[in-house]
Amino acid sequence: MGAVVVRAPLRVALGGGGTDLPSYYREHGGLVVSSAIDKYVFMTVSARFQSRFVLKHLEWEEADHPGQVRHPILRAALAHHWEGGPVELASVGDAPPGTGLGSSGAYAVCAIKALAELSGRSIDAPELAEAACHLEIELVGRSIGKQDQYAAAFGGVRAYSFRPDGGVDARELELSDDTRAALRDEFLLFFTGRRRSASQILGGGQDESALHRLKQLAGETCAALEAGALDRLAELMHEHWEAKRRRAPGTVTQEMDELRERALAAGARGVISLGAGGGGFLLVYSPEPERTRAALDATELAFGLDEVGATALR
Repeated sequence: MGAVVVRAPLRVALGGGGTDLPSYYREHGGLVVSSAIDKYVFMTVSARFQSRFVLKHLEWEEADHPGQVRHPILRAALAHHWEGGPVELASVGDAPPGTGLGSSGAYAVCAIKALAELSGRSIDAPELAEAACHLEIELVGRSIGKQDQYAAAFGGVRAYSFRPDGGVDARELELSDDTRAALRDEFLLFFTGRRRSASQILGGGQDESALHRLKQLAGETCAALEAGALDRLAELMHEHWEAKRRRAPGTVTQEMDELRERALAAGARGVISLGAGGGGFLLVYSPEPERTRAALDATELAFGLDEVGATALR
């Protein structure tokens, strides 16, 4: 087969972050609600005329075998999901890594799907998501959860239930056209200007009572979204902000608090931090988006919804 091109969506988490960590859901079960967005990780892979592995990501590297690859996700993906010879691989993303949009999980999903497509093998969303979770958590050894890989593999606006036995249920939320339009038009992404390592933040101590509340908030968020109750959703975003602050040190910085206050003073109803916190993107719900945009001195990433998840483009 010639070159294949695959994309996997980034995501915005709307509630329950942290309850997808194995240390939590294996004892209590977890629940996360998130939406895949139309911002992506793209990957092109070709096995034609290659004498060495040539990998183009944030760096350029060449290797004679997968064990020499420096990029941890690509090294594990090539070692465990590729049985052919050397490949040339290039990747690019619509947002920088370490900013709370699930780029690492999307990258792992993209790599596994691209190599499967190149081998002529089909892989469905549940298998793809679990393979990416195993790669990042077990093979690479990152202290992260499972929601990002599932959001990238499945797409859509979904509730993900993480069972103590390791199983995952992915339920697509039943949203009205008005609610979908609001998610596209009245929810805004602003970059705080700071990147961080989710693994380092999540690897520290976690307040279990805050995680219990975050799981409850995820369930209430699902109900509010399916009822089209955006005022209630805004209230839940406030509660989510405070629960996340209690969850672990460093999740909410002074800069994030200041940006949130400016947004609320300029018409926003609710603000939540994405990913592990400590920087990255803030998701702002504002029925007055132009007023809020004008008041914030921050870079915005405009987005829509992705409905299909990881996809081979050719």
